[in-house]
Amino acid sequence: MPLLLTSVFIGAILQRVSGIGFAMVVAPFTIIAIGPAQGVVLVQMCGVASAIIVLTQVVRDVNWKIYLVLLPASAVGIILGTVFVSRFPGAEAEIISALVMLLMLAASVTAGYLKEYPRNAGTLTAAGGLAGAMTVLAGVGGVALTSLKEATRWDQRSFVATLQPYLITLSTGTVIARLAAAPDAWPALSATVWGGIVAVMVVGMLFGAQLSRWMKARHAAQLTLALSLIGALAALADGISKL
Repeated sequence: MPLLLTSVFIGAILQRVSGIGFAMVVAPFTIIAIGPAQGVVLVQMCGVASAIIVLTQVVRDVNWKIYLVLLPASAVGIILGTVFVSRFPGAEAEIISALVMLLMLAASVTAGYLKEYPRNAGTLTAAGGLAGAMTVLAGVGGVALTSLKEATRWDQRSFVATLQPYLITLSTGTVIARLAAAPDAWPALSATVWGGIVAVMVVGMLFGAQLSRWMKARHAAQLTLALSLIGALAALADGISKL
């Protein structure tokens, strides 16, 4: 599983440097490696672990009010996304996941060029619902929050901090929903691979901590977008080839 372990390692580094990016980098390559259902579940499990690590360092800056406003719509999005994705077989589900990734990446890039929107209950509810659905479909719901950040000019420090408990909750809900709908979505990996995933995550986080001393978060975010785009296009091509 070189592709899987490499993507987890790079995702952990970028998550530690910029506070975001783990699922964006890991999801497309994981979906290629083990399929869309198991891939999404694995990415969310790893995402919970990485978010917990980051949260321990930024918990003082979490905006808990925004976190709570996001949750109800996110739960609805998870439920609707689970119902939708359960209707499609492997290849079609992989194509849908890849297209969702590309759409979310485009939204995150263009959101900063739009006029500034208020960060109120309406925009938070819309972003939360979209994030819930996109997490189930492609494992990249955090990108919806990145678009919200850009569109509402949300302060980077507060955004990264608030994103961590939200991703922990969102990813946990996604894993539960996916497994409830399809128990075979549990990643069928050997103990060796599970151990390797844990190892590369830890090493990636440690390396990212050192890298963050000289690499700017903005540059890490740009690298995240580039790798995510490559991965999404590769996943799309892989899904089409399986039709």
